[in-house]
Order: sequence, then structure tokens, then C-alpha cells
Amino acid sequence: MVDDGVMDPLDPIVAEAEVPLPPRDAFVAFTAHMGEWWDPVLSPDPATFSGVDIDPRGEVALRHGKQRFVFGEVTSWEPGTAYAQTFWLGHSADHPTTLTVGFVEAEVGTRVRLEHGGWSEATAAERARFDHWEDLMTRYAAHAAR
Repeated sequence: MVDDGVMDPLDPIVAEAEVPLPPRDAFVAFTAHMGEWWDPVLSPDPATFSGVDIDPRGEVALRHGKQRFVFGEVTSWEPGTAYAQTFWLGHSADHPTTLTVGFVEAEVGTRVRLEHGGWSEATAAERARFDHWEDLMTRYAAHAAR
């Protein structure tokens, strides 16, 4: 944030949720079940969206039937603590941004904080289009509460 209270176009986008699960289970709900809470509208073809594949040592991809659309690569896999990946869904893989997700034990469950950062001059103009994280975290929290 710049001094006048206006967000800097390179600041991370932050979204949080509290879920009624211990941190390790909250991590599993976020990663292994991402395809269940991800909004199909945020995929190349919502009508054929069938899930999300995450390889803890590699690619993150949206699944559409037999097709896969890679949109990142895992950079941190610490079950119950942290998850991170590069991210280029909706912008060029030549200028990836980052998703960093932390899982912290809370009074009742886990506080999950997502930061979509790594913005650069090459991606700053596209940052405003990424206004869906609060909705996605709400979907994630609803899924985790089941």
C-alpha cells in the first residue's frame, strides 16, 4: 500500500477464511479437494470442467474431460502449514504470479490466508481482473465445513 492509502498495483491480493478443521485437514481440503470447490466459471470451458490436479512436486492443472490446462507449478508443499505455487491462469506463463496459502490453528479450526502476489510491471495491468479470491475462499470454507 502506498502512503496515501491507495493500493499499489503490485501489492498482493489477500483473501482469508476460517474453517472448522485442524490445519492438516484444512490443507487437504484446499489442495486435494480444490476441484470440488473451484468455480468452473474460472476455467477455460466451464461446461466441461471436471476438476483440478495438483502434483505436490510439479504441475497444477484444470481438468476438462481428458484435457488438462496447466496453470502453475507447486513451489511449497508443507501439509498443515503452507502451500504455494506459481500461477498464470488468465495471464501469460511468461510472467507468472504466485499463490501462497498459510494454515494457522485458530480457536475453532484453522485460519487460511491466501495471497496472490508476485505482480510485476508486466502483469500489473491484469491484477484488477483477479477479484474472485474472496468468492473462491467462501466456496472453499463451505466445502471444508461439510
